[in-house]
Amino acid sequence: MRSTTMRTTLALLVAAQYAEAADAIFPRAESGDGYLSIPVGTIQRPHKVGKRSAIDAVLENMDFFYAIEIGLGTPPQNVTVLVDTGSSELWVNPDCSSAPSQQQEQQCRTLGQYNPRRSRTPPVGPFGREEINYGDPSDSSTQTSVDITYYADVLSFGRTQVKNQTFGVVTSSEGQSQGIMGLAPDVRRGFPGDEPYSLLLNTMADQGVISSRVFSLDLRHASSQTGAIIYGGLDRSKFIGSLEARPIVPGIQGETRLAVNLTTLGLTLDQPQSFKLGSADTNVMLDSGTSLTRMHSAAALPILEALGAQDDGEGYFYVPCSTRNAAGSVDFGFGSKTVRVAFSDFILSAGDSSGDSSGDGSGDDDNSLCYVGLVLTTDQQILGDTVLRAGYFVFDWDNQQVHIAQAADCGSSDIVAVSNGTDAVPNVQGNCNANAATATGTGGPTATRATSNNGPTGTTTTVFTVTSCPVFDIGCKTGVVTTQTIGQAEATASPSPSATGTGGGSGSGGGDEDGGVRPQALTWVFVVLATLALVINIA
Repeated sequence: MRSTTMRTTLALLVAAQYAEAADAIFPRAESGDGYLSIPVGTIQRPHKVGKRSAIDAVLENMDFFYAIEIGLGTPPQNVTVLVDTGSSELWVNPDCSSAPSQQQEQQCRTLGQYNPRRSRTPPVGPFGREEINYGDPSDSSTQTSVDITYYADVLSFGRTQVKNQTFGVVTSSEGQSQGIMGLAPDVRRGFPGDEPYSLLLNTMADQGVISSRVFSLDLRHASSQTGAIIYGGLDRSKFIGSLEARPIVPGIQGETRLAVNLTTLGLTLDQPQSFKLGSADTNVMLDSGTSLTRMHSAAALPILEALGAQDDGEGYFYVPCSTRNAAGSVDFGFGSKTVRVAFSDFILSAGDSSGDSSGDGSGDDDNSLCYVGLVLTTDQQILGDTVLRAGYFVFDWDNQQVHIAQAADCGSSDIVAVSNGTDAVPNVQGNCNANAATATGTGGPTATRATSNNGPTGTTTTVFTVTSCPVFDIGCKTGVVTTQTIGQAEATASPSPSATGTGGGSGSGGGDEDGGVRPQALTWVFVVLATLALVINIA
């Protein structure tokens, strides 16, 4: 979650000198015919796309967060950033010494930095300052912050360049271990995307890099090394059936989000179970920058109960690791489309000596414990990586829709470029058949399950101090006093798998991830600087 404040300052950086680009963590991207393909690991061949306007960038699954490598400046200085559909801004250079753990500090130092003095574009800046706060307002253990100043420089995806892009460079940070590339609209100014400066997706469309403000997200399974983001296109070989178009809805406070209404919620074991959703529990933000899924207790507790999950006393829930290998799924419905999240994706290894640190299930047994990728919140509900990796999502800013399908992987890429205008996202069928996403494994959870709903009948509040953090929750901080409120478990099991949610998903309460508004008086700063950048960087 984030909030924003602006402080006035205006200066121009005119010093520039030549420097070689930093060594890339990812192999170099290859471009051609209006698209860009970035191979990672053993993927050495470029993807083929239609005529133009699709950029295929490969994500790296970096221990439960998804990252992409970009180049900043001239020549490109390679920086790896987290891909975040829950925030709007691009910024780099976190203070690694303030990372939540020594492991994350070490990783942070391998992800690259941008130095404006090494760019011979030349860059424009620094200008303006902003403080950004991230995290769930209802859970202080997740809250982090950065203080940035702005620059404008060339941004590169391989040989494809986005000129004059404004982005933040950190002057101080707390609890962050990687930069962030936000792909959501500004929460206050909404989908125009050009005030007080042009956000990345908007700039790419304005400069003709892509035809419309569309990108698709394919995070793949937890055991996969890579996923993919495609700017201006979609990959038919990564989903099943048709894409369901769902309207983007405001967040629970009326702010602009990449959020949709959840219509059904269920769990499949020996047979499907469905849970009724209250109107306050249907609004969900699709956030690739959040590892865990965060839901209201009324929606979450029936799932946790069905899994036989136990509360660890610090806000997480655990089950025997053998449950990860069971043939079952947690099912999230969006209109006529259901995204089924296999237990192997929804349940995470604790990463300790008794668990499966490999993440492939090879160490799972009845004596080791694993965490359910679901925690409670009283604020905005978030479908994080533990859900998003099972779906294929095409985000269309221009038409304010998200197109959703069950994710799968059925061979070489078959990328279709997206045009512009109404119905820009083509009505195409995925190349994968239904068996490509079938949950595998045997049996069901071995923990004892309650035969009746034994959730709280009223609201209970627990105050606890976080003393340890699982390795997969990169935002968790120890030593933080946290208050957990559990409301009545209103979602109840239904014998019919077709039960639907009620209401429109609007609710009340809490903060937001991109919440602050930039003072209107400072908009002129960005207008002036954008004009200067255009003049200086014109090519």
